[in-house]
Amino acid sequence: MSIPPEALQKVLQEIEMRVMQAQLELTSVRQQMAQKQRDIRLTDLTMKELKDIPPSVGVWEGVGKMFLNVPITAHIARLEKEKSETEDQLAALTKKLNYLETTYKNAKRNIDDILGRSQ
Repeated sequence: MSIPPEALQKVLQEIEMRVMQAQLELTSVRQQMAQKQRDIRLTDLTMKELKDIPPSVGVWEGVGKMFLNVPITAHIARLEKEKSETEDQLAALTKKLNYLETTYKNAKRNIDDILGRSQ
């Protein structure tokens, strides 16, 4: 069965668009993942430094344009919560990365199949 050249060209363009879209999204997701990993490392280092301070000492926490003196344990608890949320976001980004990589590979394979058959 022969496919008309116009239809083949249209299908090829659609697949190429999917490949380009997947490449852009892959780049974006990788950058987001790197940022989340940096955030986690920063939070870990901050918590490590704060745990060396006696619990009786308060810390200043920025709230908008003002600062509040909060107990160090409350600040550490907030940091742990933020870290947990960031780890959840990183896990979601990892799933998205796997999906995009699969989409990209499938689209590239489809292009190869079409070009291989059309020659």
